[in-house]
Amino acid sequence: MACSLIAAIILLIDIRIPLGIAAGVPYIIVVLISLKSSENRFTIIVALTCTLFVGIGYLASPPAPDYVPFYQIAANRSLTIAAIWVVAIMALIQRNRNNELHQMQLQHLESMKETEIQKEKLKILKATMRTVQDITGNFLNNLQYFTFEIEKNKTLSPDSIKKLDELIHDTASRINKLGNLEEVREKKMAGDMIGIDYEYPKKDTTDSRATINKE
Repeated sequence: MACSLIAAIILLIDIRIPLGIAAGVPYIIVVLISLKSSENRFTIIVALTCTLFVGIGYLASPPAPDYVPFYQIAANRSLTIAAIWVVAIMALIQRNRNNELHQMQLQHLESMKETEIQKEKLKILKATMRTVQDITGNFLNNLQYFTFEIEKNKTLSPDSIKKLDELIHDTASRINKLGNLEEVREKKMAGDMIGIDYEYPKKDTTDSRATINKE
């Protein structure tokens, strides 16, 4: 609507001015306004329409004074048309370059985002493996007590069997909690390593572990 209104005003002014005056140059403004549209073909249609209006202005304008030669009239109209199309073509080329640059920026951002996601996944995987190692390491450390008792007594006492069962159950419970997490929260482990807080939420933040009194 803006392009149509401005072009119509320029045409009305053009047909009231005698030939020989470059009254059609303001059509360039209409071409520039058309760049607000995302469609390249719209700018081309506007440029064609403005070219047509330049021709209509030539036919409908009052005759030029006698001292104005015809070549000057033809030159003014030709330069006006040339200016319209130079502006339209250059503007379209620049828009296409901007679009290509925008696409490249989007691809770069997507690539960075994908890289960050992969880093985060790797970080969570490492934290999970450290937590599993911590759970299984705790289990194996406590298992050595029962191994020592078996080597010494060739069997396990009923109390030791009960403690072993509790150790196995506790270890299985920890691994099950780790595998059923709905939210990943990190926690510091021994050696300032980062693990997964599989006990969250909990009242006691102390990392409880199954320990066997070896005394």
